[in-house]
Amino acid sequence: MSTERAPGIESTGPTTDELADQLSRVLERLDAVEAENERLHAELDATRKQQREDLHVLVRENHELRRSQKQLEARVKEIEDERDQLQSELERAEASRGHIIEDIVDVEEQLDDVEAGSGSVMGGDDTAETTPQDTEMTPIERVSEMDAEDTGIDVTPSIERAVSIFDHWQEWSNKTPKGRVLKDGLKSLLRTATGEKLAWRQVYRAAEALEELSKGQIELIHHNRHGKMLIESAAARSGDCQPSSAAAR
Repeated sequence: MSTERAPGIESTGPTTDELADQLSRVLERLDAVEAENERLHAELDATRKQQREDLHVLVRENHELRRSQKQLEARVKEIEDERDQLQSELERAEASRGHIIEDIVDVEEQLDDVEAGSGSVMGGDDTAETTPQDTEMTPIERVSEMDAEDTGIDVTPSIERAVSIFDHWQEWSNKTPKGRVLKDGLKSLLRTATGEKLAWRQVYRAAEALEELSKGQIELIHHNRHGKMLIESAAARSGDCQPSSAAAR
């Protein structure tokens, strides 16, 4: 069959060269797309690899943090155990110290009893000579104002503490309608005034000595709500029971 065109008739479609050119451009675009696709795949693979590495780093850091947390928790527990042990030792030491103070107080009380038994509180035949003014004073006033050897009184540590309370009575006690009252902080006040580390038994013995040597002018009583307290009634402050200038200082 002849491929020659009939005379006077022209072809309206693309020529062979044009088709080849179009195919060439399509192939070039296809190559470009494939190259871009390969590049994107390479970037994706690199990103995934970096993510895996970052994940491994995070996992290691998490494990290290967990290990550190466990170590810290263990250390905290050790410190708490050491604190509890020290607290227990401190409590035992305080308890032991309390027993030692009680033993000291017991010995002091025994010494006071021995000293009191060896001579009268107001003195016997060897009592120092007193003046009429001295006889009008209560024993606590005499010990407060006079030298110990002139009072005829065997001054024990409990009496010395009683004198300290008496000398500070106006400062430490509070005025009430029924008289003056000292109900709070006596142990702390007495420790500050004497410089001694006192147990409550020593404080109570000093208060008892004050009541005895003041002839009941200042009484040690037990209140249902406030506990033990010292009280000087308004009646005790009048007449023959008026305290000396030493107590008013």
